[in-house]
Amino acid sequence: MSRAFLVLALLLGTNLAADELGDLRRKLAQEANPANRAKLTVKLGERLLRQARKLYAEGAYTDGDLTLESYRSALRTAVTDLHQSGRRARRKPKGFKALEIHLRKNHRKVRDMARGLPLGARDTAEATVQEMESLQRELLRALMGVEQRETKEEKQ
Repeated sequence: MSRAFLVLALLLGTNLAADELGDLRRKLAQEANPANRAKLTVKLGERLLRQARKLYAEGAYTDGDLTLESYRSALRTAVTDLHQSGRRARRKPKGFKALEIHLRKNHRKVRDMARGLPLGARDTAEATVQEMESLQRELLRALMGVEQRETKEEKQ
């Protein structure tokens, strides 16, 4: 009896996690405000990282890699959307800060996850770490107004 209950709970938990990811993706697709999209991306990213960690722990390296690729794509899209929106990060940091904080908090987790993988299965996780570092630097530059100063200096 308890074994059947455990199997049922695991199946329901997997379905609930998939439903939760699907709901977040639908909300993200419907949201027009880039700052709110960034915040939804942070929530989606947390779930995707949790799922990738679980898949790697189970030895499903290909599925873990696909999950990390989806995570990286969501991050890239959110940063691009913020830049293309015309928002000036220094004046209206909403969204920029949410993503930067997410990247800062999760950088170490992904790096540690990559180090725990077998050597042949680390490529995607290490590429994710590199991308996270690059996006974080880009967001920090925008938040500090470095891009705007460089543009003003170029015009003079």
